[in-house]
Amino acid sequence: MKIPDISKAIKQAVNNNFTHQLRLLKDLVKTDSTNPFTPDTSDPKAPIEKAVSDRLYLELKSLGFSPKRIGVTTARPNLTCTWGSPRYRKSLIFNGHMDTVPLPESSTAKTLLPVVKNNRLYGRGSLDMKASLSAYVFALKAIKDSRLPLSGKLILEFVVDEEPGACSQLGTRHLISQGITAKAAIIAEPGNKVGIGHRGGYRFKLTTLGESVHTGDTKWQKKEVGHNAVSDMAKVIAVLDQLDIPYKPSRLFPGKKPVFTFPTLIKGGTAINIVPEQCIAYGDVRLMPGNSDKQVRLLIEEKLAHVNNLRYSLENLLYAPAVELDDKEEIVNTVKNTFATIQGKTPLVQGIGPWNDAWMLWHLGGIPTITQVPLEGGNAHAANEWVSLKSLIDLTVVLAITAIRYLGANDDFS
Repeated sequence: MKIPDISKAIKQAVNNNFTHQLRLLKDLVKTDSTNPFTPDTSDPKAPIEKAVSDRLYLELKSLGFSPKRIGVTTARPNLTCTWGSPRYRKSLIFNGHMDTVPLPESSTAKTLLPVVKNNRLYGRGSLDMKASLSAYVFALKAIKDSRLPLSGKLILEFVVDEEPGACSQLGTRHLISQGITAKAAIIAEPGNKVGIGHRGGYRFKLTTLGESVHTGDTKWQKKEVGHNAVSDMAKVIAVLDQLDIPYKPSRLFPGKKPVFTFPTLIKGGTAINIVPEQCIAYGDVRLMPGNSDKQVRLLIEEKLAHVNNLRYSLENLLYAPAVELDDKEEIVNTVKNTFATIQGKTPLVQGIGPWNDAWMLWHLGGIPTITQVPLEGGNAHAANEWVSLKSLIDLTVVLAITAIRYLGANDDFS
């Protein structure tokens, strides 16, 4: 079967199954998988994504596939599903997270209810990234319906605990530790380009240490005891406001540079009449290729060495190195050309800003990974999140054809 025939067969299969796919997406959206944790508090026993995982498991089983649960705990299972021949060297992963960010305080339970209007599906997680999860399932279904035996192996990965910072031990990293790997991967995070890299990130907690004393104490009045940790934090903020991170510009990230933001969250003191014993502040740093957590930490420590009488502690919360792929990678050209074929225009190929689990696949697994795909939608992480259903159909078709083109199908495939 030649490429034009393959495209026609896949489009027909995706369109025939789209009512079924939309039903799955609605179920995923109304299934709450809100992840309230931060990188340092994620609980492996909290069943955040379990109901979504169970729904996907049942869907895949009903379509004739053999999904597997692979988790650090049974409460937070990652889900995998493999199709194709393991005899060939080529392999490809579709990876996506099942959790969503917490709902805005102004939202109501209706935010979780999927609503279709003007060819859009509204609801929390519809764009980020439950639409893509449905696309993985029904791209695989379209491949099966086309009766094309893949000359390679396609692996679907539905992972837990990505939203707190794409640094978890429970999700993608756990699957890598279990030996699940491939020659290439796609993370279908929504956007307006084919992402071939992402900026990195470093987050930290800085605590200034003082000495607590009652403000009415005579020894405090005479400055014989007590030390105000909040006042020290004010000095730290002023000093770090001048921090610049050296970097090398990258053609994948035009106009981008490292961004040091401190503080993003701060708290200190226990009562109005007590000198604060400690003050805690958090920082967020966006990194370019070549930057590291050790580099930023050293810059912070050098700056703070000039603050008199300062006692502090500095704790790393997460580090995700930047990803920078060669635009000549086979998976990059396959995805780009397939979108051009289906949508009639060549998509932008570039690095993206926010990092995701791609850094684990690339840096820990050695897997070249697409970090974003064109998927139209809006208001991700907001109450009125939505995804375009037409764009979702295109994505499902592109994923199926990409898998066939990348892995190969049979003797006359070219």
